[in-house]
Amino acid sequence: MAKRFLLIGAGGKTGESYARLLQSHGHFVLWYDKNAEVRPTGLDEGLLEHIPSDSLVWENLKDRFDVLTLTPGVPLRHPFVLTARQKGKNVISEVAYCAPYLKSMRIIGITGTDGKSTTTTLAAQLIRLSGEKGVECGNFGLPLSEIALNQAGFIGAILVCELSSYQLEEPGDLALDAAIYLNLAPDHLNRYSGIEEYGLAKWNIAKLLKPAAPLIVTTALLPENTELWQGVHPLLKFDGPVISIDTQNLHSKNFQIIGDNICDAAQHILAPVSGLAISGHHNLANLLFALEAVSALRASDLEAHLAGIVAKLTALPHRFESIRQVVYPQMHFINDSKATTTQAAITALENSAPPVFMLLGGQGKGESYKELGLRLKLKDAHALIYGECRNDMARDFREIGFEKFTLHENLFKAFHTAKRLVLQRGLNSATVLLAPAATSWDQFKSFEERGDYFRSLVAGLSSGGARFETL
Repeated sequence: MAKRFLLIGAGGKTGESYARLLQSHGHFVLWYDKNAEVRPTGLDEGLLEHIPSDSLVWENLKDRFDVLTLTPGVPLRHPFVLTARQKGKNVISEVAYCAPYLKSMRIIGITGTDGKSTTTTLAAQLIRLSGEKGVECGNFGLPLSEIALNQAGFIGAILVCELSSYQLEEPGDLALDAAIYLNLAPDHLNRYSGIEEYGLAKWNIAKLLKPAAPLIVTTALLPENTELWQGVHPLLKFDGPVISIDTQNLHSKNFQIIGDNICDAAQHILAPVSGLAISGHHNLANLLFALEAVSALRASDLEAHLAGIVAKLTALPHRFESIRQVVYPQMHFINDSKATTTQAAITALENSAPPVFMLLGGQGKGESYKELGLRLKLKDAHALIYGECRNDMARDFREIGFEKFTLHENLFKAFHTAKRLVLQRGLNSATVLLAPAATSWDQFKSFEERGDYFRSLVAGLSSGGARFETL
């Protein structure tokens, strides 16, 4: 039966595909986005009404829709959502609406604070290189609504679905064949009361598993290894199989990294690590998660062909992306623009060769930067802080006794100051690391735009434009 859906958060890729899906089912869409510059495109005008950005008023809209539906970025605590629920309106998320149309598909779900997109891409590549159809989707790649809209095109595919905490708040009946919980660090604290509530939203991924489907989780989040959720740890009530991964020692149930090789549980060498497109200890940990998930789905005889498969893996841009240039061979430039949390920035710092000149800043997420300051102090790194949150970051650094930083208006000035410091000190080698520990939204539209700008700065190191390549 056709209904009238009020879609909040309709702008962007997910909102556009979701609106098309709703209309394909005969529903009328009241299209709303808080961004006044965004307009609906490519939709059936006969089943569409655009609600202006300043017109989301309950009294004016309460009798004009049957169902309130949300894209993932809209908080459940939004006043309009709370009122709708209080008044008895049906409220449904994009993930929950799409779930019934995905039941015939095999799905790997991936959540965590950092490394979700990298692990999603690695898993999908492993599947494709094994001879099957792997599709990145959810919070990264194709929106779930796009897949639900074109189900015939995904017959036989294995969906590798990145799921944010937002998406896991109300995932409906989404059914997973394997689930990955990578890690947990403070993030989105403007949406959650604290790290425990944020982490619990992510633990919802375990509830989505089909019977006997494995949960693949970092050992750091096991009940015996964390002080979070004391007495009410979600795993205490989980009765499915659990595969834990020791991300420090790079060891899991079926795979481990020993020296320069990927080995099986019996320590037989499966593939060399040298020459992989991905770099850094943290990305090898992400690879272990992906290997366990793909192996659990028996996508193919993975182990027998692993050497040839991993050699063909490619890295995502803006995720600890090494950029080679020939003008200043003593400088190693790393683009980790996706590092929008302090934990992600710490991980990048720990994986970088000293001395490190770290470019930090942007629009903050409400995090404390004290732990990051302690790690910078321990590494004897120099921080170059720019953007909207630079004074907050500087304050936290001073409070823990880290003073080796400079303040800058923008990324351009921070970058060139880092280059000048390396040259002035006559260093034979140095790492210039962009790992901002903040979002990009004060000066850039996205972390991708910020990362591309960083790459352009590297390319422009000579008047003729430095030649560079991504490793």
